[in-house]
Amino acid sequence: MVVAMDPQAIFDESELRAAEHRLEAALEAVDPTAWVLEYTEDAVFDGGGEHAVTGRDSLLTMARSMTPLRSVSIRPLRTEGHGALAAVWVEGSWVSGPVGSESTTTHVRGVIVWRKEPDGVWRVAMEHIA
Repeated sequence: MVVAMDPQAIFDESELRAAEHRLEAALEAVDPTAWVLEYTEDAVFDGGGEHAVTGRDSLLTMARSMTPLRSVSIRPLRTEGHGALAAVWVEGSWVSGPVGSESTTTHVRGVIVWRKEPDGVWRVAMEHIA
C-alpha cells in the first residue's frame, strides 16, 4: 500500500509518544485483540519466528492465541520521523500470564515503523522485535 504524504506535514514526536501509550494500554486490555486496531490494515509483525505475520486478519488470529499481558512498557531509544512516517528503535518488556498465575517477564529490543493514517491516527505499519 502506498500512502501519499503531504510534503508540508510536520512530524510531531509527541503524537507518536501518545500512540505508544495507546498501544501499551491496548496490549494490557481485557480484550486480547484490542491491540490489533493499533496496527495498519497491511501491517507486518516479525517476532523473530519462522514467519512474519502480515495483515490485520492474521494479527487477530495471533492475538486470540496469546496469553494475557500486563506491565507492558515501550521505551523509545531513538526516533527518526518525517511527515507521516517514523521509525523508532525501542526496548520493551511485558509480563505474560493472568494475575495470580506463574508469570514470565519478557524483554525485547526492536524497531517499530509507524505510519500516520489518513484519519490522523499513528498506527504500527511494521514491527520487528527480538
